[in-house]
Amino acid sequence: MAILITGGTGFVGLNLAQQLSAIGEKVVLMAPKAMPIAQQNLFDELGVNYDFCSGSVSQVTDLNHICRHYGITKIVNAAAITADQLREKDHTEEIMAVNLMGSLAVFETALQNSIAQVIQLSSGSIFGHLGTHDSQIDELLSPVLPVTIYGISKLAAERAAIRYRQTRGLNITTVRLGLVYGPWEYDTGHRDTLSLPLQIYWAAKKGEHLVVHDAVGTDYVYSRDVAAGLTKILVRGSSSQELYHLASGLTWSLSDWLVWLKQLFPLFSYEITNQLESCTIGQNGPLPRSPMRIARIKKDFDYQPQFHGKIAFDDFILHQQQLNHLT
Repeated sequence: MAILITGGTGFVGLNLAQQLSAIGEKVVLMAPKAMPIAQQNLFDELGVNYDFCSGSVSQVTDLNHICRHYGITKIVNAAAITADQLREKDHTEEIMAVNLMGSLAVFETALQNSIAQVIQLSSGSIFGHLGTHDSQIDELLSPVLPVTIYGISKLAAERAAIRYRQTRGLNITTVRLGLVYGPWEYDTGHRDTLSLPLQIYWAAKKGEHLVVHDAVGTDYVYSRDVAAGLTKILVRGSSSQELYHLASGLTWSLSDWLVWLKQLFPLFSYEITNQLESCTIGQNGPLPRSPMRIARIKKDFDYQPQFHGKIAFDDFILHQQQLNHLT
């Protein structure tokens, strides 16, 4: 009996695996390739109980084999290609194959194998240029207008998930994530733009000078809080609502992050500007977005983000130090 996480070696999957293992769950991570050696070593050092299986979410045969071999009872579909504009132009079909058709493959596999519960991960990218339409983004009331192929594919997949729940009896919950940052993030080859907090950390560690846009503060949510929220849904086993926002409910502070990194790395320097074209980092980042409203997941699952401000920063730095020690 185990929980399958597709896209499991991505950093959301690794955070979730760590939390599920801590409560005694067996986890199977499915992805095209294993996590880097440093992450594997830290998983082993932390005693995370998991198996890794190479496979593609768009291949039903891979999904069926893993479900039957491990006796999978629940699936979290975290597999996705988060493409920038360059990859989008050259690999549109591949993006749709993984993000949309791969999701459909998960849903069909779940029905065929009598999987007890599925969680479908979606993204705030579906709001596109309307992300600041409301001061807080509501699950049902705020307008969506995805711009990128990634956003379009995620919206299509979440609507398909809701349809499977309504008409096929699939016990599936769709969860829209805010912008995730925190432990276990690395370049998997499937995310073309890593989180701004991580990019700034790397630059600060090297003692670089950065020019950063003043409008980048957005709805970042710490990866450990994401894993905690998903774990609560899995432990409950079902949800009363079809769709939830899983975010911090707050606006992340760029200025605090820069100040704390400067204190840690004195050679690091920065300036903040309102001219995006002058920036040396973050020009290709996500569109500005208001904080996601999280009242629904708080009410139904007693979810409460724990990692804000300096608490998140200190935990982030500790994780980086642990990885550096094992590299």
